[in-house]
Amino acid sequence: MSIQGALLTSLSSLNVLGQQTNLISNNIANANTPGYAQENLQLSELLGNGMGSGVVAGQVSVLANDAAAAVANQASGSAAYSQQMSSALAAYTSALGQPSDTSSLSSQLSAFTTALTTLSATPADGTAQSGAVNAAQSLTQTFNSLSGSISSQREQADQAIAVGVASVNNTLNQLAQNETARQVAQATGQSTANFINQRSQLLSNLATELPIQVHQSGGGGITVTTDRGTTLYDGSVHPLSFTATPVIPSSMRVTADPSNGLTGGLSQVSADGQPIAMSQSGSIAANLQLRDVTLPGFSDQLDLLAGNLIGTFQTADPTVSAGQAGLFTAGGAALDTTNPAAIAGLAANISVNSMVDPSRGGATWRITTGVQAASQGTTSNNSTLIGFVNALQSSQSATAIAGLPTAASLSDAVSQVSGDQQAASSTWTSLNTSRTQQATAAQTALSNQTGVNIDDQMQRLLIVQQTYQASAEVIQTASSMMNSLLSIIQA
Repeated sequence: MSIQGALLTSLSSLNVLGQQTNLISNNIANANTPGYAQENLQLSELLGNGMGSGVVAGQVSVLANDAAAAVANQASGSAAYSQQMSSALAAYTSALGQPSDTSSLSSQLSAFTTALTTLSATPADGTAQSGAVNAAQSLTQTFNSLSGSISSQREQADQAIAVGVASVNNTLNQLAQNETARQVAQATGQSTANFINQRSQLLSNLATELPIQVHQSGGGGITVTTDRGTTLYDGSVHPLSFTATPVIPSSMRVTADPSNGLTGGLSQVSADGQPIAMSQSGSIAANLQLRDVTLPGFSDQLDLLAGNLIGTFQTADPTVSAGQAGLFTAGGAALDTTNPAAIAGLAANISVNSMVDPSRGGATWRITTGVQAASQGTTSNNSTLIGFVNALQSSQSATAIAGLPTAASLSDAVSQVSGDQQAASSTWTSLNTSRTQQATAAQTALSNQTGVNIDDQMQRLLIVQQTYQASAEVIQTASSMMNSLLSIIQA
């Protein structure tokens, strides 16, 4: 090979090696970036007069596997769903407590029953009367607190939906910009690898918010839909719409109202004016499930228990007439036990009748004689108290709570509701553990096929550096030889 040929070959090698160094460095820097696939520089031999005279860099290719990426995205969406369910239910059941906790609903009901039993032995004892009234107030406050906890979790879910929708719209806009840039690069013969990698990362981000499907279209483009067929991107962005509801009362429920996209005062996620149906995948779907189904179901159970308690003491109190409130009230009023609609929101509104509360002008002796009694009566009469205790402990056919026997004592019903709600939380905690493991496994499988192996990249970088040094030495030697020849010619 001539000196000139050696110089040209080495110079072309240095140019390619510089590009390879940048590419390998970029691969290493993105080794832990979700969705990033390894990029490789295509090389070809540079020919001159039918002979090899160096190398030339071609296009940058992406080590992609669409099928493995789809599996990883689905797994990450499933894990995001279970993580949100697990987190929200754990926060609520922490407030609910275990039956053995002194602050739990079961313990508060037991303490109230014990206080009534103690008072029945000495019905004229003012201290025991106050103790029973205080126990009743603690019981109602526990109902109120649990109802408030559910409303708080529903409000947090609603706000999280708004944040998720904003994130999806931002990602879709980034996807549109990226696709436009990719098309320009493709049309002008430039590398599209960077844009394909960026697209994969954006799709990974979308999958954690809602379930998606990616469809290949002409010219290397894509169409993105939800798993139920709603179009999110088809060359144009179809943004999601959602209006947050800052305050969600415990009685607020979802009822169909397709005319305005609002359902019972709660906004649904929509695209192109139509509500989006989603499977159990992604944070948005989980928060909708929490806000509209799971947590309202818990609230319904508490409302039924509160209604049962109110109704029990209206019926068991011989001094209470039709339309009058007993020891427990529905926001200060009597409960119409014949009206199912009156049950909604009771756990938030249940309270102790002011007639037995001295701080509100009442008298504690009325818990002994009956709430609506006009006078204190015989101090030794404990028949009303015994009636209260018997009513709490007897089976009640009115305990029509989903999943419970229709004939159960209030104590049994409270225990089973608490147990079922704790079990639901535990189920999602277990599911989250398994789904997170599955997502990690799917991501690892994708990374093994398309990701960056740092050891391999470092070895390639070392080879590039060694080749660079060798090419530089060739250039230095060739330059020295050229200088020697010039000196001979000039002599």
